[in-house]
Amino acid sequence: MSFKAVRHEQISVFLENRAGVIAEVCNALTDQRINIEALTVLDTFDIATMRMVVDEADLAKEALRTAGAAYVSVPVLGIRLPNVPGSLGAVGNHIAQAGVNIEYLYASSIPGGDTIYAILRVGDADIDKVLDIDFDIETTH
Repeated sequence: MSFKAVRHEQISVFLENRAGVIAEVCNALTDQRINIEALTVLDTFDIATMRMVVDEADLAKEALRTAGAAYVSVPVLGIRLPNVPGSLGAVGNHIAQAGVNIEYLYASSIPGGDTIYAILRVGDADIDKVLDIDFDIETTH
């Protein structure tokens, strides 16, 4: 079966590493009825970076500005894959064969569910190259 990547805008919010800060960001978005579609949080000793894809990026950035949150946005790619062994490896193989480096990737599925949703970051100059890839992935193992 063949799958295609789609373009998203990822917002990275820089946070203090303290209790309640993730809830504060989520609440600021909820107040504007913004849905978080993908999320990962990376922590260090005193700061955290909350990377997310939302359904309304411009509205989310305005909500974050209003809340006084520091953030940046970058283009990323999303791809819905079958939740079978080897799906992410197959994506990596296709992208490597195109000569493109994956800078980072995060993915999730519901245990026992049929699909994975993966967000991946490649260099800006390589985005269109990845969008053109037909990811042929075996759906049964």
